[in-house]
Order: sequence, then C-alpha cells, then structure tokens
Amino acid sequence: MAEADRVRWNERYRAGDAPVVTAANRWLEDHAALVDEVAAAAIAQGRPPAALDLACGAGGAVAWLARRGWHVTGVDISDAALGLARQALTQVAPQGDWQLLQADLDDWRPEPAAYDLITSFYFLNRRLWPALREAVRPGGLLVIETYNCHALSMRPQANPAYLLQPGELANEISRWGWHILDARSSTAGNGRDAVVATPSS
Repeated sequence: MAEADRVRWNERYRAGDAPVVTAANRWLEDHAALVDEVAAAAIAQGRPPAALDLACGAGGAVAWLARRGWHVTGVDISDAALGLARQALTQVAPQGDWQLLQADLDDWRPEPAAYDLITSFYFLNRRLWPALREAVRPGGLLVIETYNCHALSMRPQANPAYLLQPGELANEISRWGWHILDARSSTAGNGRDAVVATPSS
C-alpha cells in the first residue's frame, strides 16, 4: 500500500492534479496568537518549540511555522511533494529550522510527548489519533482542518472513508479529556471540520 500511495501521489503532483499549497492554512493563521504563545512558553523553558505537520505537501504550514521560530518537521509520503516543499522552503525560509521526512502515515507514528504543536490539513487517518494524543506535550496544541462528508456534494469522487462526520473530530478530542479552544463544522459547499485543542493540565 505504501508504495502504491507514493506512486499515486507522485503522479498527481507531476500531472498538476494535486493541490500545491505554499501558503499557510487559514485556520492556522487565524490562531497565530495561540501558536506564538505556545512557542514563547517552550522558549521560556529553555528549548526551541517543536512542531509536526502531517501530510505537509508543498510545505506551506512548515514555512509559516519556521519563519515564526519553530523547529518544524514536515512529513509526507510523496517525494514529489517534498521536492516542491524543499524548493519553496529554501526560498522563503532559508534560515528556518525545518526538516522534511518521507514516510507512510499508515505506519509512521510520532514519538510520545515530542511536539508542542501538531498540525494537519486536508488529511485524515483516524488510526493516527491515539498517537497524536500522546505526541502533544502538556500545554501544546493540536490544529486540524479537513473535509467532512458534506464535501461530497462538491467532491463526488472523494472516498467517504476519508471524510469526517460533522462534529466527529471535536467529539473525539473531547473524549480524550482535552480542552477544545476553537472548533467549527461547515455543511455548505466543501464541508469542513476544524479544531484547535490542548491537553488538559
């Protein structure tokens, strides 16, 4: 499966059929103050703030975070996407503290308590959720936005298995005992769910 996924995504990027997003996600930008607050807390503890961006694609979130002083790891299965990300990051964040990792997110898991921030945009793998819960440090943030089932009206080719039910993400994270700092669920057009959450202290 990993090789098939890698080939499929590489072909999509090379054919221009995959989204090449070099800007940060708007949901992330809207919560810049929270992101900066978490970074400042890490620095006050004497360490660089560490972030992980899942399915990073062309590196828009990685670049945005690196320019804000984060040590960022971007993970994606597609070496074509990572090539685009590396090219963009070299231009827009040449002094940034970033690294790119090619990995299959069906198998790869982050280390526990390794990150102050984990971001994920337009990627869904529910099997990763337990690992994400363990990987965010106390006081850290989980920032996610992805499509829900209402996106099928605009994206009929989408696999329903990779679409959230409205409210599913926030409900799941609430069951962890985490604090939901912000959440939204849209049923119009490209339906989306988004969450910003932090572990309970």
